[in-house]
Amino acid sequence: MIQAGKEVAVVVNPQAAEGRAGRHWPVLEARLKKELGAFQLLRTEGPGHGSILVRTALRAGCGRIISVGGDGTHFEVLNGFFEGGLPIQPDAEMAVIPFGTGSDLARSLGIPQGIDAAAFAGSARVLRTDVGCITCTQADGSERTWYFQNIARIGIGGEVVDRVNHTTKRFGGFVSYLVGTLSSLLIYRDQEVRFAIDDAEIGGLLKEFIIANGSYDGGGMHVAPHARMDNGLFDIYHIGSVGLLDALLNLPKIYRGRLHKRPDVVKYLRGRRITAESAFPIKVEADGEMLGYLPARVEVLPGAITLVTGDRPRSAVAPSPR
Repeated sequence: MIQAGKEVAVVVNPQAAEGRAGRHWPVLEARLKKELGAFQLLRTEGPGHGSILVRTALRAGCGRIISVGGDGTHFEVLNGFFEGGLPIQPDAEMAVIPFGTGSDLARSLGIPQGIDAAAFAGSARVLRTDVGCITCTQADGSERTWYFQNIARIGIGGEVVDRVNHTTKRFGGFVSYLVGTLSSLLIYRDQEVRFAIDDAEIGGLLKEFIIANGSYDGGGMHVAPHARMDNGLFDIYHIGSVGLLDALLNLPKIYRGRLHKRPDVVKYLRGRRITAESAFPIKVEADGEMLGYLPARVEVLPGAITLVTGDRPRSAVAPSPR
């Protein structure tokens, strides 16, 4: 169980999953009280509010923050742990209870969906994990920096997320992301992009560039089966230009963690620092949030946060690639 005397705050987004998180909150609250005892309840009231609530709680000495909502809520909560490139309270812990469209961070951590995740909210099973730091360009030409825990994408992945976040999610993560992927494939045009990964440079026409700290993305796609959250490295997939038919026929490989089985199109790499630039306004997303456009810089922050995990966190026991 959680260390005695450690103050706990629960950040709830009642609008997550088309309001399902709010509707289930009374039952979940009762479970959490049984698991945790007393805790501070913090309700988000709009975009970005979760980060503000977390910063305030951490400055007041809170030792564990529990995020209730979808991956967008978890993204806001994670970003609340950092300010000016540094953790506000380095020893504070984060737990997730997934109520959302994708719930991919929970999959990567081995946390079950919905109310069943309450059993892990007070767990002492924790992992010191890496965090991705990403800086990209805004529509007005300025730069902004965010932190992500799971997966960032450049190219068609940014287009997919933008579409999913502007349409209904009532049919769940798998269907929402599949429809978003298929519709994006029909209109997306591959563009020339230049990358530097640590000291190596690559370029050419790009379909997508995936930067993985966790394993799952896009409502259950097992994108990066070999990624680990605690090894100080990103798993990176550079997917070159492919035609529509080829992309459609090989779409199942993304869901089954078999991108590396297409070496003729996909370059599989590992690295700590990435820069990307293009003459085209290519979209950038992380953890299901559209963040901006190229140029962008991405860096891994080793051991930057402590996360509560399930019995078998999939991004801490990943096998070495073959």
